[in-house]
Amino acid sequence: MSLRKYIIVKGSPILFPSDLIHAEVAGKDNEVESAGFFAIVKDKKGKRVVCIGESSSLSIASKPERDQKLIARYLGIDD
Repeated sequence: MSLRKYIIVKGSPILFPSDLIHAEVAGKDNEVESAGFFAIVKDKKGKRVVCIGESSSLSIASKPERDQKLIARYLGIDD
């Protein structure tokens, strides 16, 4: 399982590798609603998205329940 980063802007996820910084991806003009880390977990029920943590560079936390659904829908994974 590998952790990647994400931000949510205008209800849409932006996904990127963990070596990039949240604030640099967000830029100055975007209003970030939540940010953190995510992973795709495989279990008996199939694949699901798990969101955790926060962005220290943006001082914004993840909103796991909402963010997991948004990212799963974006990736075409039933959550």
